[in-house]
Amino acid sequence: MKKLLLLFFLLAPGWVIAQTTAPTAGPTINFCGLDLALTPGCTPESKYSVRCQDYQMTWMYLDYNMMRTFPEQFAQQIQKKHKHTERQPLDCFIMNSPSKGFRLSYPTEAGGMAYELIAYGVANGQPVMIQLTLATDPDKTADLPELPRQIVRLSK
Repeated sequence: MKKLLLLFFLLAPGWVIAQTTAPTAGPTINFCGLDLALTPGCTPESKYSVRCQDYQMTWMYLDYNMMRTFPEQFAQQIQKKHKHTERQPLDCFIMNSPSKGFRLSYPTEAGGMAYELIAYGVANGQPVMIQLTLATDPDKTADLPELPRQIVRLSK
């Protein structure tokens, strides 16, 4: 009986530990050195792109020379691609660093509207440009989906 009891106390801790499972972390993305958890309904398309149910976000790491001209060229390409595009300047923050950009809106082929925020600046010492495409026009930071809200803050 003593041997059986000793065997039980030796094996019980291992059996209990085997029954508990560590919580599994969901998928994450890395933005300028910061790992961010993806919200439900989002899937990474690449290391630099996330597609979600109601938006898509892409970012590009640039060098300082490209920061001077590339965002403007990028916005012009979108304007050429989508007829009747409206464009407004955008003041915002990328990870709490003051940034600039463009707010674009254009009709979609399905008859609705698409809204794109193009923001560019330096975050954690890294020049970066973000393209956020939405089906609704965000007027303030609270209007942004959860994941982009962790990265971009609108000045309004």
